[in-house]
Amino acid sequence: MQGEAGPEDARTIAMYERLLDRHLKFYDALRLRERRPKSAAQRQFQDVAWGKAEPVSDHERAYVWYLKVRKIAPFNRPAPAPHIDDVMAGYDVGARPVAGEVGTKWDNAWREYRGGREFW
Repeated sequence: MQGEAGPEDARTIAMYERLLDRHLKFYDALRLRERRPKSAAQRQFQDVAWGKAEPVSDHERAYVWYLKVRKIAPFNRPAPAPHIDDVMAGYDVGARPVAGEVGTKWDNAWREYRGGREFW
């Protein structure tokens, strides 16, 4: 399960894996509402598993680490797309990149409009 979850060291990951080996079914049951929380700690665990609160206990941190490694919602959010202004910053005002097919189509339509002449 080791992977791209964050800057945890090997001992922390080993602790997470021990907790997950022992309690994963219980964690999943709380997250999926198959089991009702019977304490405030279990309600807090549900909030963390649903992305509504920050993890505080080792159990919560281990489960969040597991969800991130497995890319399970709500921790599977893709990286945000760059803003259009940032993408277009490298182009002159009024210039915009288009696919070659689109450019050719526009050029041909303009030539037809002008009666086949390239220039006036």
